Amino acid sequence: MDNINIIKDNSTLKKFCKKCMNEKVLAIDTEFIRENTYYPVLCLIQIASNSYSAVIDPLSDIDLQPVWEILSNKNILKVFHAGRQDVEIFFNLSGIIPTPIYDTQIAAMFCGLGDQVSYEGLVNKFLGLTINKESQFSNWLQRPLTKKQIDYALSDVNYLIKIFPLIKKIIKESNRDEWVEKEFKYLTNKKIYDISPAEVWKKIKIKNPKREILNILKYLAEWREIECKKRNVPKNRLMRDEVLVTLSQLKPSDIFSIKKIRGIPKILNDKDLNKILKIIIRSCKIEPEKWPKIPKQTKKLNVNKASLNLLKLLLSYCSQKSGLAEKLIANADELKLILDGQVKDLEVFKGWRNEIFGKFVNLLLKGKIAFTIKDNKIVKLEF
Repeated sequence: MDNINIIKDNSTLKKFCKKCMNEKVLAIDTEFIRENTYYPVLCLIQIASNSYSAVIDPLSDIDLQPVWEILSNKNILKVFHAGRQDVEIFFNLSGIIPTPIYDTQIAAMFCGLGDQVSYEGLVNKFLGLTINKESQFSNWLQRPLTKKQIDYALSDVNYLIKIFPLIKKIIKESNRDEWVEKEFKYLTNKKIYDISPAEVWKKIKIKNPKREILNILKYLAEWREIECKKRNVPKNRLMRDEVLVTLSQLKPSDIFSIKKIRGIPKILNDKDLNKILKIIIRSCKIEPEKWPKIPKQTKKLNVNKASLNLLKLLLSYCSQKSGLAEKLIANADELKLILDGQVKDLEVFKGWRNEIFGKFVNLLLKGKIAFTIKDNKIVKLEF
């Protein structure tokens, strides 16, 4: 394979990307670091066709516009493995969501390969090769990069471009193309990458939530999100979720009370603490009818454990029979909502999920399905 070692200048990048624009399919991957920043630091971009590949160095003061043109070209299928973070990085830097895309990790879940199969697992399964993971957790910010790092980065796309047609063939032979394509659409939804600061409170876990507390938490979480973006620091470094929850519950009335709270980080100065105090005071004045409603997923559902286990058994059975990963079909929260009678709008009862699992759930709830053991295997009986 004709490998360009690493691209660091605009002229070489333009030539490479111009060549790529003639391809119908490209494998794409990135290497990044995000431990100390809010936004991931893009360290490398790897691109491969069936006959050539390259590593692009974004840290070399290079203009990435030719890459953005590839990502936005609707005539080129972009193949990723577990591509959500890659797509998020590209969106943050360029405002572009790559389309069309194909994610081999998602596709693998339709092929009986289990939940979230690793890239190494796919390479071994389809190509019979073992990847040397020595460079996987290396410092991608360091320059110059070692030959081992570059070879490892290239292997991510050189193997991926070979795996793609093999996994696509399995999907086609099982007549699941349409199912898989629908799952890919989720990755191209801007809303999952461009979350409003006013909505981030919904992702914070809180036991036995009350609307009054959620109201304060909403505004504190919004402040933290905005500040983290501005300072480019991780959310937990500025303030952990549990500290935001504690502030919302205690409603301190002065900055001295805030300083006494366990977990208040030293990174915050008195100006920050006064801002937090103002947010708490202001949010306490908001009328109760304007407080956030308690999200369904945070409500504790008192479902019968044995009934839940029976639904899980049905899910496991349907997963094995269909070759689809359990996680892809339904999750534990959805099973609890089913038992609680909150079935409206559940994906389990729509499209292919209904065919694979949902319709059998309805039969089970009506007492028209039972299970037995035959030849040491679970067998479903319908009446």
